[in-house]
Amino acid sequence: MNRFIDHIENTFKGADNSHDAYLYKREVLDSMTERAKEVARSGLSDEKVIADLIKDEFSDLDAGFTGYKKKKLRSKLLKYALPIGIIAFVILTLAAYFITSGVTGAWGKTWLIIVGGVFALIIFCFILLIAKLCSMRRVFHPIARVLLVICTILISVFAFLFLHIMVPTELFVWPTLLGGVILALAGDLIFAFGTKQKLRTISFFFYMPAITALLYVMLAANGAVTWNGGWPIVLVGLAVDFAYIIYIIMSNMKYFTYKQEVEE
Repeated sequence: MNRFIDHIENTFKGADNSHDAYLYKREVLDSMTERAKEVARSGLSDEKVIADLIKDEFSDLDAGFTGYKKKKLRSKLLKYALPIGIIAFVILTLAAYFITSGVTGAWGKTWLIIVGGVFALIIFCFILLIAKLCSMRRVFHPIARVLLVICTILISVFAFLFLHIMVPTELFVWPTLLGGVILALAGDLIFAFGTKQKLRTISFFFYMPAITALLYVMLAANGAVTWNGGWPIVLVGLAVDFAYIIYIIMSNMKYFTYKQEVEE
């Protein structure tokens, strides 16, 4: 550790003695120490060689300090910009509600503006939280998946309320809730593959038939397809599952071939 401290002090001579410089030095020292442990765990035992390797990785500390200050400045701006933006959004939503209601006189319908604003604000906050959870350890990923499902449910509920009030017929209204379930399943599946969750393949096999079955019911209920003629849509999900099984087998064939060559 003393080698790292000397390296930081010698390389970082031009830095000021501000609190930010102190925090940056501490952060660099912690990073260098952790990196040295990783290199040692990989099998390298010579401490001097490890120290030289780590010092080469952290050679330009002045440029790093500049980036550190910019990052901290962005964090401060975001800290104040976020609540100001939320307050501004609430004010604009209320103004849109009262102006629209006063002009049209449709107070029984314009309350959707308030509901939409509240849902949009909740979804925005959840998206920020999901992004934060995704940058953390995998143990927090299930929470992010639940929040993502809640976001899709809020979208489908608002669509249901909007159609229920604005569309004169109920034909296209209740199937929107099925669309919300489809959106939730698809979103969770994309999240699982995007973050490489362990059970993503199993989820795929269950989700695809469920998505196509719900899509069939939604389309048939809206009259887009007939109940008797639209059932092949369900088979599409099974066909996609079968195609994915073939893809998995073909992708792993090289490992089976390599194993046979080694045995021979």
